[in-house]
Amino acid sequence: MVHSSLTLLARNAIKSFQYQLPLQFEFDSLDGVMDYVPPEAIAQLESEVAKLEKYGQELLARKQQQGQEILQETVNEGITNLEIIADKINHLAVELENQLSNFKEIAVEINRSYHLLQESYHIKPREQKATKPPRPANIWEVHNSAIPVVVKQGKKFILTTKTVNLFQAEESVDVKAQARTAQKRRKSLEAWLTKS
Repeated sequence: MVHSSLTLLARNAIKSFQYQLPLQFEFDSLDGVMDYVPPEAIAQLESEVAKLEKYGQELLARKQQQGQEILQETVNEGITNLEIIADKINHLAVELENQLSNFKEIAVEINRSYHLLQESYHIKPREQKATKPPRPANIWEVHNSAIPVVVKQGKKFILTTKTVNLFQAEESVDVKAQARTAQKRRKSLEAWLTKS
């Protein structure tokens, strides 16, 4: 594209220089021009062509620089938008985690009442043979408790999930109870060994 523009500019320059020549010629084509053009005109034309080539290269460099600046601005705006959206997602993730915890607390309470209600339907009169009542169904289950979060590592944004442990409090109580039970067993074993 630059080459064709330079060629067009050179042709126009040659036509404009026809009036500066000592002999006036009308040029329909560039063929045979070199036979009639004095060396000063050729030098002037070569100088103008060199200037045009330099100008074309400067234009191309400016255009490339402008393109780079536009790309950089687009990337910067995109990163800013991604950071805003990532903050919103992470804020919603915290709120969702709190709501999951609230849901679990209410579901555990309601589940107890739901079990009692189911058991009351299975009471048999004394005359009938006692059978083991069916295990009551739960009103809720947990299949997946992962929530989306965005993590930023350097310039990279990673959309991932965070698993919410809804039973963390119960697990810590279970661990403490297991530790107490193990300690009691150890003391009992030590006491038995010392008696023997």
